[in-house]
Amino acid sequence: MRRRRNGGPEKWGRHRVSQEDIDGMAALRRKGLPLAEVGARFGLSERSARRYVGKVEPRLNLPGPASEETEDDPQALRDRLAREFLDALYRAPRLNSLTVTIHKVGPGAENWEWGGPPSILFMNEADRVIRAALDDLGALALRLLAQDKRSKARFLRERIGWLYWDYVHHHEFVQNLGETGEDWRPPRERPEVEPLEGDDV
Repeated sequence: MRRRRNGGPEKWGRHRVSQEDIDGMAALRRKGLPLAEVGARFGLSERSARRYVGKVEPRLNLPGPASEETEDDPQALRDRLAREFLDALYRAPRLNSLTVTIHKVGPGAENWEWGGPPSILFMNEADRVIRAALDDLGALALRLLAQDKRSKARFLRERIGWLYWDYVHHHEFVQNLGETGEDWRPPRERPEVEPLEGDDV
């Protein structure tokens, strides 16, 4: 049995980690499993797992990969673009920095830990808005959008920018007041605010 530098046994012995093993570890990592668990499933240490797939970022795993045969099908193209846009939002650093987990550490004491994916309510509303915008595009416009990175960035900014900033500003405002911001709701689900007397309508 081969031994590691620190003297412990290497479970894999002389067997080399195959590309199939690395692909399997990368798939688990993308699903959000911690490196320690990824390594354990393949009989490796956390350090070894980090060496093979440490640069693989966890991301939203949405079903239905596109194939070249579906590129001419407008609905399949809409689905692929929607998945791509939602994945970009799900991984956006600014949105991920807003989620707060509160840990109670004693009577009247708590720690706030920032970091995590945006709320499912935000993702659902973004999905609805993006799909409605894609439904308005014809087949040719869809194909052009799918081929150009700058057009994708502009489309996402123009169609979802207002919702993005609503979500960000809500969190920043209420967090300044000592709340988490997790009570965010899509604008269409909020009660209408009655104008004050004397306000211009």
